[in-house]
Amino acid sequence: MGSDIAESQIDDLSGSEINVLLDLYDILQLTPGNGRKLRRAGNMYVWDYKGLSVTYIVLDPQNEVAVLRVDRFPG
Repeated sequence: MGSDIAESQIDDLSGSEINVLLDLYDILQLTPGNGRKLRRAGNMYVWDYKGLSVTYIVLDPQNEVAVLRVDRFPG
C-alpha cells in the first residue's frame, strides 16, 4: 500500500482512523488525480479527509496509488 514510513504511521492509528484510511484509499484508487497537487509538475498529491492527511504518488502508467505519509490533523 505504501512506503515504510506510511506503514509505521499506520501502525499508530486507531481502529476508526484505519477505517477512514481504508475509505480514503478506495476513493484515491477511483480518482487519484483529484488530490491537492504538491508541485505543478509531478505526480505527488495530498488529500485531507476526516482528520487524516495522506501524501501519495500516482504511479504511471498503471495509475496506481502509493501512500507515502499518513498524518493526523485537528478535525
